[in-house]
Amino acid sequence: MAVILVISAGVLYWQNMHEDAPEVVHGELAQTINQCDLIASKAAAELPEALPFQKQEKFARQSRVLDRCMQDRGYQQNPAWVSSAKARASEIAHAQNISQDEAFETLRRQAMLKDAGDGANYWRQRS
Repeated sequence: MAVILVISAGVLYWQNMHEDAPEVVHGELAQTINQCDLIASKAAAELPEALPFQKQEKFARQSRVLDRCMQDRGYQQNPAWVSSAKARASEIAHAQNISQDEAFETLRRQAMLKDAGDGANYWRQRS
């Protein structure tokens, strides 16, 4: 009876591990982004989020840790991305009636976690 219970628990555990497995990440940049994102999430995990400014502090810490981690692994901000994002930020700021800096920061935080794969990445390898 105990053997059947142990085998059943093992099968259920194995099925759960395979169902929750993240999709396969291709490319060195995408893997580095995922590793650094995990590090950044752990760095900010203990920060409180009760008040709105605390949420902003947590986002800022995650962003800063992600940026430093990527730099440590040989990546830097892509100037071509910055140029195109400033133009997009201006359009978004006007459409949403927010500051251009806020629109740019939102774009930056989103792009930091993506591997566009078409050369329009936020990150580029240091030469």
